Amino acid sequence: MDFHYWIIFFATVLGVSFIPGPSTLVAFAHGATFGWTKSAYTALGNSTASVLQASAASAGLGLVISSSALLFSAIKYAGAVYLIYIGFQMWRSASERVALSSESGNQRGNPRKLFVDGFTVAVSNPKAIAFFTALFPQFLSVHGNSWAQLSMMVALVGIGAFSVALTYGCLGAWVRGLKFSKIFMSRLYKTTGGLFVASGFGLAVSRNG
Repeated sequence: MDFHYWIIFFATVLGVSFIPGPSTLVAFAHGATFGWTKSAYTALGNSTASVLQASAASAGLGLVISSSALLFSAIKYAGAVYLIYIGFQMWRSASERVALSSESGNQRGNPRKLFVDGFTVAVSNPKAIAFFTALFPQFLSVHGNSWAQLSMMVALVGIGAFSVALTYGCLGAWVRGLKFSKIFMSRLYKTTGGLFVASGFGLAVSRNG
């Protein structure tokens, strides 16, 4: 595949990844609570999930999941329940998160927990596999090694997912650095939690197609 097609592919991945969603919201929340350095663990979890989803699409599993209504629904509803749970916990712990977002907040936040949160939120979206299944063939060249091309695409997906999640984490840290009032920050966390709950319900009622 020509170089300019790789640029277009990567730009497409970045453009889709930058659309606000559960993965970007959790990265933003972790950045606002623990600082941008700790949000890198969240971004790594997000990236790992994206690489697994892209790899599944490359291996043809995307077609299986997309064509199996039962399997797709199981993943979808499990993801919806998790998103609602995360949103509810974030809403309940708004005051605690405001306290954590003090200067000492950088020293807290378990890296493993941040990684798991980033990974679980990202992997709970089954439509990502269907998206990669539809996207990859558009850029495959019949004149090159298909496996090498797919491997490169998966790598770029991982880089893009990490970069976007870290950007949102930095944005959250920047908002924290503005030293808004505790009331404002508490409302911000509650709003973010509400968006998670809305995303969960939205995923639950969405069509399988």
